[in-house]
Amino acid sequence: MYSSVLSGVLYGLKAEIVRVEVDVGNGIPSFEMSGFLSNEVKEARERVRVAIRNSGYELPPQRIVVNISPADIRKCGTGFDLPIALAILSANGYIDEVNVDNMIILGELSLDGSINGVSGVLPCVCEAKKSGISKALIPVSNYNEGRIVEKVNIIPTNSLKMAVQYINNGIIENQRQDNPEQCRTTDKQEINYADICGQEAAKRATMIAVAGMHNIMYIGPPGSGKTMMAKRIPSIMPDMTFDEKLAVTNIYSVAGQLGEYGGLVEDRPFRAPYHNVTKSSFFGGGMFPRPGEITLAGKGVLFLDEMTEFKPEILEGLRQPLEDKDITIVRMGRTYTYPADFMLVGAMNPCKCGYYPDRSRCNCSEQDIKRYIGKISMPLWDRFDMCIKTDEIGYEQIRCSSDNGNVPDSESMKQAVMRARFAQLKRFNGMNIKYNSQMSTGDMKRFCRLGEEEEKLIKRIFAKKRLTARGYSKILKTARTIADIDGNVNITTANISEAFYYRGIPEVTIH
Repeated sequence: MYSSVLSGVLYGLKAEIVRVEVDVGNGIPSFEMSGFLSNEVKEARERVRVAIRNSGYELPPQRIVVNISPADIRKCGTGFDLPIALAILSANGYIDEVNVDNMIILGELSLDGSINGVSGVLPCVCEAKKSGISKALIPVSNYNEGRIVEKVNIIPTNSLKMAVQYINNGIIENQRQDNPEQCRTTDKQEINYADICGQEAAKRATMIAVAGMHNIMYIGPPGSGKTMMAKRIPSIMPDMTFDEKLAVTNIYSVAGQLGEYGGLVEDRPFRAPYHNVTKSSFFGGGMFPRPGEITLAGKGVLFLDEMTEFKPEILEGLRQPLEDKDITIVRMGRTYTYPADFMLVGAMNPCKCGYYPDRSRCNCSEQDIKRYIGKISMPLWDRFDMCIKTDEIGYEQIRCSSDNGNVPDSESMKQAVMRARFAQLKRFNGMNIKYNSQMSTGDMKRFCRLGEEEEKLIKRIFAKKRLTARGYSKILKTARTIADIDGNVNITTANISEAFYYRGIPEVTIH
């Protein structure tokens, strides 16, 4: 007897619908599988056989052949367990194959017949919707993730027996109906820029960087607040639109990092990988490619603390993703493209000991300092729109900050960010860009027109500081964002001067 059901396989951040075919017949008892399968898919043989028996279904000694087509797509993951088991039961007459038409099935089986959650349910259900499939049978733990997609009937199940019951009778017990507000919980601590003593210049630079999604670098001695400054960036970022939430959720679904409750990701990502991170974990890849840190940081922040400690191949590998906003990986003859649309935030000490230019504590030579700064190449420096010094905080600043109620906080900073954000939304209405940092050369000619005095100033800066074309565009884009924050329709000389102040790299450290 022959039977087949539909399932899904991940291909990068997208999914493709595949057909799980089963043929059972007389012959020497065996269980054979084909269809370009990974080892974890092939291991389904024993899981499926034992789960079927422990669910109360007896199979006669028979020859079972399973094929997952099309055979030119590499199949990996454990989500094929449930469709294989249901196709076998259908071929043996336990369920009617007609009842599984127009249904995509995903799930991993335990030996007792219970069903575990799997990665990539959201893209699979999205692809099912595009293909005209109206029903999805998925694990209970993936229910909140699957129901994000409208117009697809999501059927959660926690056991093979329950899945068979639904297919035969259209009834499923204990269907999970979580409150949407309870789908995702967060343990994140309330953090506020008001907690940071002093550093008003660094706070303003951060606000400007967030408003235009500009890459920013903090340089300063240990304990000056670099990490605190970076960790509070999500508190002043604009709220994500539904499309952005869906895109981020899709990434985390593929990576298997949606957590216990699944559901739509509401907060912008903040990724801070340790400096010993591997290249494949950072950029994505592996034998069966998965998103890396630069993709998981999409629509949010990628924070590299102690940036000079990262491996050179990782730092230099950032250059192209920062320009293209995506990364392409080739594995086993197939090309995978992952988005890399993040705001890069770096932090580093001014020298190896961290205290330059305080010569009472720093014994580093000028050559040592240049060598230390040189761990970040000039082409990578050039990709930072802004660079700001965080000075050491003294006792008086700590006392003044604790007594002063006028310290800039996250709420007031976010309001300024949103003013600039609305100005950009109006400016780029109908275009494929959202932030000033995304402007092309043509866009800058249109939206960054300068008056006579402004033109003279930036010309002098270009000549005196020997800027690259990229450095020039970074200053102009940052000046446009500063003008938006200040409510200026046109870029002023003050805006250009401030933007140039933030481009002081690497001279900011070596005087």
